[in-house]
Amino acid sequence: MRVLASFKMTTLSTGLLLAFSPLAQPVFANPALSSVEVQAQREALSAASVQVAKEKLNQTAGGTAVVEAESFEAGKAVTIKDILDFTPGVFAQSRVNEEARLSIRGSGLSRTFHMRGIRLLQDGIPINLADGGSDFQDIDPLALQHVEVYKGANALQYGAANLGGAINFVTPTGYTTPNSVLRLDAGSHEFARAQFKTGDVLGNWDYFASLSQLRSDGFRQFSGQKNTRLNANAGLKISPQLETRFYVIHGEMNQELPGNLTKAQLQTNPTQANAASAAANSQRDFLITRLANKTTWISPTGVEYNAGVYAVDKNLYHPLSFGLIDQQTRDVGTFGNRIAQGELWGLRHDTTLGYNLVHGITEARIFNHVRGDRISLRSHEDQKAHNMELYGESRLHLTDSVQWINGLQWTHAKRTADDQFLSDGDGSYQRRYAQFSPKTGLLWQASEAAQVYGNLSRAFEPPTFSETSPTRALEAQESTTFELGTRAVTQQIRWDISAYYSQLNNEFVSYQLNPLVPGLSAILNADNTVHQGVEIGLAGPFTRDLLRAGDTLNWQLAYTFGRFRFDNDRVYGNAAIPGIPEQYVRAKLDYANTLGWTLSPNIEYVPQGYFVDLANTLSTDPYLLLGLNASYKFSDTLRVFVDARNLTDKVYAATTGVIVNANGADSAQFAPGEGRSVYAGVEVKW
Repeated sequence: MRVLASFKMTTLSTGLLLAFSPLAQPVFANPALSSVEVQAQREALSAASVQVAKEKLNQTAGGTAVVEAESFEAGKAVTIKDILDFTPGVFAQSRVNEEARLSIRGSGLSRTFHMRGIRLLQDGIPINLADGGSDFQDIDPLALQHVEVYKGANALQYGAANLGGAINFVTPTGYTTPNSVLRLDAGSHEFARAQFKTGDVLGNWDYFASLSQLRSDGFRQFSGQKNTRLNANAGLKISPQLETRFYVIHGEMNQELPGNLTKAQLQTNPTQANAASAAANSQRDFLITRLANKTTWISPTGVEYNAGVYAVDKNLYHPLSFGLIDQQTRDVGTFGNRIAQGELWGLRHDTTLGYNLVHGITEARIFNHVRGDRISLRSHEDQKAHNMELYGESRLHLTDSVQWINGLQWTHAKRTADDQFLSDGDGSYQRRYAQFSPKTGLLWQASEAAQVYGNLSRAFEPPTFSETSPTRALEAQESTTFELGTRAVTQQIRWDISAYYSQLNNEFVSYQLNPLVPGLSAILNADNTVHQGVEIGLAGPFTRDLLRAGDTLNWQLAYTFGRFRFDNDRVYGNAAIPGIPEQYVRAKLDYANTLGWTLSPNIEYVPQGYFVDLANTLSTDPYLLLGLNASYKFSDTLRVFVDARNLTDKVYAATTGVIVNANGADSAQFAPGEGRSVYAGVEVKW
């Protein structure tokens, strides 16, 4: 970490000079454009189209991705894995149904539930709860237009400066969805889903709405689920330069939790439930409503202003074998930014200034229970989280092909727990965290089709309430990351390749609290850890006119290599940090002909097992899965599809728990992946 001090001071002063410099009045890129032309270009001012999103992410000096909805709507699209599985650097695996493990570049490795380390947004509006933890079951893959992925510290425009980066789920508007769609899916394990979505433009108003309902018995015993989701937005274009948009998201999620198995149980019968989880009637049920407004104004000089507010109401009912977690969360927040173009030192200079402010209150209670029926109160805290983020980004065009990008974020976070259950003592506490996070990078347009980039950035992540306690005053997790990469789109091939190296201080890791009591562990700060990896995305045409004129055969490969290790740790030495595989491969062929048929064989490959415990004594096994997707488009209004998965019925662990030391013995830490399954659907548009 010796590089940190000089980098921090140099970039801090440069970022302050460039990002906040008022040296020039902003000018619009083309002041001659009329308001009608501006409206035609932007359509919905407050929501970017897929093309605009791609152009925006291509101006980032770091690893990014845009995932279009068509790529995952082609088959069964239910989980976060279905959405992001072909995005290099992202690891998403289902623990059970929509309960998933999500990590980018090794974020949140010690967290096997209630994700942290990644900023989640929908239409640029934060999804994470105020303390930084998040769930994503209320995200409906069938109600999306596209997904934007910013890896690492490349999401500064959303105020995200954490290790994993940010994911923005973008819903359609009436401008991008002028149709009504009815979709029906059914398949293995009594899976059934119905969805209706519609959108239109009515004068100055436009709207989009999606309603879906899903039920399934699940691949395993005691793994049923029932979900209902509503996603809707309505925009009012007050003038060609001013638009306000209202959002409503409502979800009711009911999920049985079968628990993890030992390796022996997994290999013998992966469909069985963990006996303790089933006996406790373990579930994760929540009811959530999110309301938001976002307003966009483009001034006569071309400066863009965005501002919004949101409120979240979430109720969690979560019986487990050790107790029943009962939480009611209320979050309110506001956000805004200013995007302008101007000149500095005679060069084109683009700036972004923004803020995020959120305050959340959670009434967190734990009950003793019998199969989900509350018996007695065991714990009661009022948890209050407050975050303030101020950020700025400067983009100086050194030449027509080279941009120098600097950014700076200041984060202030406060976590307060007021103990309301005093019979066992007062466990109230308050913690504060504050930090500047600078970044600097270069983006070179090497040719019309290819870019090369590099960046050096800092990341900062305060702990969530799940890591803290009255007796554990954790430090915030900090990291310094160096990244190099290139991306290009040509007629022959598309590539997106990144390599990164991160030095971390205070990574949140499980440590054994008492060497005489095996299994008694807690999240503590590690001294030094290292995350490094390579992310490769490749795609292109394989051949044309294979069976008949107009046929196409395309290929796609997503390869992720990530090595996450302790660095001379006082307990674990240089051991691997467990939780996700070092290598993960997804590949497919896409055949399409002029008669309306498509055929897409695909593979998922983990070439070597990965550790379950920090002592590196217990690991998973490698696996290879084969899948096949096929569809037929009768007309522009009618399409049917079949999605077959794990055709060889391979027994494997999709993900695992993380423990301190298994001592080489088997342990109930393995979450079975889904066996052979087939799903089919029909989609009607009008």
